[in-house]
Amino acid sequence: MGETAETLPFFNFSLNKVLALEPDSFKRAKIQIILTVIAFSVIKAMFIMPVAFEYAQYRQFFRAVVVVVLFLGLAKVILYRPSSATVISHIMLLSGLAVIWSNLLVYVQYINIFTVQLIFMIILVSYYLIGGARAAYYTALAILPVVYYYITRHITIGHIPISTQELVPEGSDPVIILNFLTFVASHYLYYRAFHQNLQEKEVLNEQLQKNITEVKALAESRSVFLSTMSHELRTPLNGVIGMVHLLKDTATEEQTDKLDILDFSANNLLSVINDVLDYNKSELDKIDLEALPVNLSVLLGQIYAGLKIKASEKGLNLLLNVDSRLENTRVITDPTRITQVIYNLAGNAIKFTDEGTVKIRLKVISNEGGNIHIRFSVSDTGIGISADRQETIFDPFTQASSDTTRKFGGTGLGLAIVKRLLKLFGSSIHLESQPGEGSAFTFSIKFPVCGEEVKIESDFKTETSDLKGLKLLIVEDNAINVLLLEKLLSKWEIETVVAGNGQEALDKLLTGTFDGILMDIHMPVMDGYTATIAIRALSDPLKASIPIIAITASVSNQLYTKITDVGMQDYINKPFQPNQLCKKLNQVFRLVH
Repeated sequence: MGETAETLPFFNFSLNKVLALEPDSFKRAKIQIILTVIAFSVIKAMFIMPVAFEYAQYRQFFRAVVVVVLFLGLAKVILYRPSSATVISHIMLLSGLAVIWSNLLVYVQYINIFTVQLIFMIILVSYYLIGGARAAYYTALAILPVVYYYITRHITIGHIPISTQELVPEGSDPVIILNFLTFVASHYLYYRAFHQNLQEKEVLNEQLQKNITEVKALAESRSVFLSTMSHELRTPLNGVIGMVHLLKDTATEEQTDKLDILDFSANNLLSVINDVLDYNKSELDKIDLEALPVNLSVLLGQIYAGLKIKASEKGLNLLLNVDSRLENTRVITDPTRITQVIYNLAGNAIKFTDEGTVKIRLKVISNEGGNIHIRFSVSDTGIGISADRQETIFDPFTQASSDTTRKFGGTGLGLAIVKRLLKLFGSSIHLESQPGEGSAFTFSIKFPVCGEEVKIESDFKTETSDLKGLKLLIVEDNAINVLLLEKLLSKWEIETVVAGNGQEALDKLLTGTFDGILMDIHMPVMDGYTATIAIRALSDPLKASIPIIAITASVSNQLYTKITDVGMQDYINKPFQPNQLCKKLNQVFRLVH
């Protein structure tokens, strides 16, 4: 309503112009109720003046004149400056209280019907025009004269010792009728506004629901698009990364250097794809943590081995310090997400450190009640982060400065993903940093402890000799991926047979004997899920229980749940490293046999 004071001329007398500038139905009703009360008050005063003058009731006459002048002035103010409606409401209510008290103490000196009407009118109008605690105060002040009257009615000093001047019936009767009309009009205006407001809210709710549906559809379509693009990008990347590893076995030193560059570039591209997809899933709250037994000492050792090459290339000293109490302890957690958090933090530390040290540390805070509380920290001696940027770097697509992106690259999603993943673990990240002196990221997680302590060596044994002599059915429609799998598996002396889709796989399984199946998910004719369901329904118990590992480029939500629901043992994502496939084969066949 702030604009109306500037747009209405001083001599405006049009209520329609005032209401046209106010979009809110309750505020329009407030203005209408004020003008209605003013109009009826002026009419009542105009009835009183001639009657009071005729019967020489000059005090009544004088009060009526004051009411007319005051209320006409208020009417002019609200038509010129509607934003003053609240102030005008207070003036009207105070005027009503003044009339009640003057009736009780001066004019009538008892509680008559007119006074009672005015008390109810103040209670009604105060809640309609002001509301809240202030309306309650006005209500109390309006009722107080009644209390005062009944307490002091038998005490002579309870009233001012002057003669009464109660209005004669010729003046009071029309006033009583007009008071009732004021009640009716105020109720009508308020409840009309109430129903209009409900209708407006229904329209807004319908529009909101429509917008929500559109946003959900847009988000879902974006998710589907990213999932599809991921599959299309991961599948050829699997071929590129896999072939690089195969070529390294027979490459010269010069060729190996070039293959390392190709491998680094392909993995960088994969990292960007993963960041975008993970951020999209975290935005939609579609990341679910797995609960698997994990030896954090071994897991951090593997992460360390993967990062050490990158650190060595920059001449950095990468240190890993794991609490000795974690060496033979397994916890229940999601190793993929823990790896992702550490890789993002340590990878950033290496990226933004030109010389010095990057340190990864795990320390046990407490170990009791079947839970172990561990503090993780990743520190570096890199470029550091200024205090004014330490909050914003956890926002998506944000880095410490504009030249950071140009110099170091990256999507700016790594820390945003870390923050959201840690929230799933019930944790939060803390940063201490000084520009030019380095940074330290810390967080702590409480893990359930998994059963008995186990030896490290038995957790991740991946000897290829254990796989020698296996016969596997490769179910894959992409020729490059088929070639890659055949070459990898032949190195480990595993015999392979290829099927181009689920139906071919089912046919070959019925006529042949295999130790396991590597099953793609998305294929023509019959997909991997349908094929697995059909295999598990076979009458031959040996064929129906054959181990099946999904090899997929899908980033579908709850993928592990989906593949286990149809009867697969496990899965591996494309693109994969050869040692990942080797480890997965060992794990599955060790569990099965």
